[in-house]
Amino acid sequence: MRQYTYEITDKRSKRVEHARATAASPTIARAQIVLFYGSQFDVAELFSDINKAHHTLGEIDCSSFSERDTAWLLRMVEGVTV
Repeated sequence: MRQYTYEITDKRSKRVEHARATAASPTIARAQIVLFYGSQFDVAELFSDINKAHHTLGEIDCSSFSERDTAWLLRMVEGVTV
């Protein structure tokens, strides 16, 4: 597990923030961030930082998702309001 940091940009104000998720892969981390923040923020395609798991308080904990869950997560991301 690693903690992936993604830049997220507010769709209205264009303010840039950072969201973090601990996951087995960057794909799982990004998908969870999109599911959590995607209706209000655009999420960068590539992570901007990588750290040890649970490095920062306030991250999204995706550690229970395995690589087998990736296809399902990506289908869920498709349903996020743009």
